[in-house]
Amino acid sequence: MWVLGGCGCFSVLAIAVILGVILLAGSGGGGIPSDKQAYVGDWSGSEATLSIKPDGKVFWERRTGSSSSKIENVPIRRFIGDDFEVGVGPFTTRFAVQSPPKLTAGRWTMTVEGIQLTRAGSSSGMLSGTPSGGDRSDDNRSGDNRSDSGTGDDTLLDGGKQLRDLKMARPLGDDDLEFTSSFTTRDTRLTCVVYPRKLEIGETYGSRWYAERVPQLPPDKLIGEVKSPTITPENSRLTWIQLSLISGSGFPPGVYRVEVVKDGAVIGTIRFTVE
Repeated sequence: MWVLGGCGCFSVLAIAVILGVILLAGSGGGGIPSDKQAYVGDWSGSEATLSIKPDGKVFWERRTGSSSSKIENVPIRRFIGDDFEVGVGPFTTRFAVQSPPKLTAGRWTMTVEGIQLTRAGSSSGMLSGTPSGGDRSDDNRSGDNRSDSGTGDDTLLDGGKQLRDLKMARPLGDDDLEFTSSFTTRDTRLTCVVYPRKLEIGETYGSRWYAERVPQLPPDKLIGEVKSPTITPENSRLTWIQLSLISGSGFPPGVYRVEVVKDGAVIGTIRFTVE
């Protein structure tokens, strides 16, 4: 105590400050905001490894030659634009994000501290939408700057008890969609938008894509399967799921079918055409 303060009053003050820092260090982060869920996952690159947990805890390791630096089990304090700040008490570190998470050719990538990272288990399935109880109603769920051009020949099994709707859509950029049941051979990304009645923690959603009547292919040929992340407490309040099939060369003309699967069982189908 003498070393800390030199007298009783200063010693007590110093101890109080230290205890305050310890209490702050023991507190966790507030989790990941709904609009930043794409950051969650295990990311790796040539010089770094990043893991962001749903509760906001971060692991970061950067390798430079034979040396490395680490940050382990530290919570995210806040997001500043695309950047995020981690730390406890007065000790914080800001991570510069030059390119936020984006899905390209079925792979999630982002650039942090100048290093391009790829998320493990990348797929073209994603959860999206506004939290339940938000301003968007069921009758206006397509959102602003989006047009509904038909949903194609769709079937909701179990009398629609598990799904509110299915739609096919064409991405327009900046997260906008044009709903349509007719695509062209120039479209390289086909998106099925799934509207569950309720998302339960632990559920898994996916899709099977078939070339039902495509002259260049055998009838009912399975051409792809797409899965979304498992439903967690953090994303269970979202209102729709996007499942996208990607082909760099586009898709041949014909009639296609998507089967939507929940926990391995088909709960709905939708058809569309490529012309």
